[in-house]
Amino acid sequence: MIRFYSGERCLARTEMEDFARRAASGLADMSIGRGAAVALLMVNELEMIACTQALATLGAYSVPINWRSTVDEVAYIVADAEVSAIVVHDALLPVALEAAKGRIPVISVPLPQATAESLALAAAPASADVIGWDDWIAAQSPWAGKPEPARPAIIYTSGTTGKPKGVVREAHASDAAKLAQARQQAFLWGAEDGMRTLLLAPLYHAAPAAYLRSALGAMKTDGEVHLTPRFDPETVLRIIQDARISHMWMVPTMFIRLLQLPADVRARYDVSSLRNVVHSAAPCPVDVKLKMIEWFGPVVNEFYGSTETGPLTYVTSPEYLARPGTAGRVIDGCTIAILDDDGNLLPPGTDGEIAGTNSAFANFTYRNRQGDRDSLNTGGLIRSGDIGCIDDDGYLFVKDRKKDMVISGGSNIYPAEIESVLLALSNIADGAVFGVPHPVYGESLMAAVTLQRPEPGAPDRLRADLAKVLSPDKLPRKVLVVEDFPRDPSGKVFKHKLRKMVAESNEIA
Repeated sequence: MIRFYSGERCLARTEMEDFARRAASGLADMSIGRGAAVALLMVNELEMIACTQALATLGAYSVPINWRSTVDEVAYIVADAEVSAIVVHDALLPVALEAAKGRIPVISVPLPQATAESLALAAAPASADVIGWDDWIAAQSPWAGKPEPARPAIIYTSGTTGKPKGVVREAHASDAAKLAQARQQAFLWGAEDGMRTLLLAPLYHAAPAAYLRSALGAMKTDGEVHLTPRFDPETVLRIIQDARISHMWMVPTMFIRLLQLPADVRARYDVSSLRNVVHSAAPCPVDVKLKMIEWFGPVVNEFYGSTETGPLTYVTSPEYLARPGTAGRVIDGCTIAILDDDGNLLPPGTDGEIAGTNSAFANFTYRNRQGDRDSLNTGGLIRSGDIGCIDDDGYLFVKDRKKDMVISGGSNIYPAEIESVLLALSNIADGAVFGVPHPVYGESLMAAVTLQRPEPGAPDRLRADLAKVLSPDKLPRKVLVVEDFPRDPSGKVFKHKLRKMVAESNEIA
């Protein structure tokens, strides 16, 4: 039996499919069909899975949106994607209504109280301007038409450097191409019949959404999908133990938070059921990765890629232990290369921009921004914006985002290398290193951290600890302690927000 769990709620797969077919009928009655788009402003709950499946049945695009987004951010995506409706959890209703401006229908889904409390979301007042989910679903007959070819979701990038870009991928040209992608993803996720997976990351990101599709495709006779609205380290360990979780997709910040639990708490939970824990989305500090392999066992695997290219490389735990820091070797059907600023191929061991393609993934564009898409293309490869190198044996090492590289006094400095040291220091909850303007050196290094507990004199202590490990040119000139760290759930740091914090604090590096 295949089941979906969220807190005390549970749906068998047949119930989920009925749920999705009823939603498909209701959406079709609203003239939503092939090629249309519907925004999903929802947290990870059973209804979001049902809506995604309903839209796939109709050949429509789902447009999942970060539920923490502001009105302006939601309104931008709603307009850019030209959505025909918004499905929203009721606690987020005011944002959806203001973004919709009465021009498109809004369907309001009740958010379970336990989930709302977990996310610190307050119930929104009822509105006569919305369609109530419960009555709407109950009034529908299950969709009985022939399913349209499913379209990939329109995933909007995080917008760390400007307006987010909607990645629109073409439908596969053949069943063979579709099968090739399914097989590749099943390999990456280790998806298999009978797997019990805990979905920790929000479905508005590309990787967790792809992970869920792969898991559901692999579950033929048995399996479980467990949803949790937010990442709480000890709750995650309890679910792993109690549900005998076998598969997960994670990001490095989750590893860091798990390792910050006291040793006696970590030892309290049995994690021996885990068979495949895949991570991606952001570089993982070497020390963190090694500790996770020691704890979870040689089941911690990694892939490197992007929303635009799909996965490009893969590395298992044994390979990583042999080459700490690597993101693996190229996957079958993929190509990677290291390029200089002029698009020339660089030799092994030389740092440059990572570029690649994945033949199992259909071509893509950015919605309404074909020029931005074209600018990424170099000799048939898609530039990633990441700096890295490939060693003589074909293993990729990712150094940092190109835009985050700091040039100080003529030297190239990769903040990710320093962050690996910073995050290993005591009393650090989160942290990042970035460049700020300097009148002499052009840029200088600054670190920002949040602490696990208050500590007078923490900036000086942390800088002294860093000085024991780092060379002077890599030592941040100052450390700023902040209360809230601007990192999205996929692990990406909004460094432009950190620079703003520095400016507002009048700290000068």
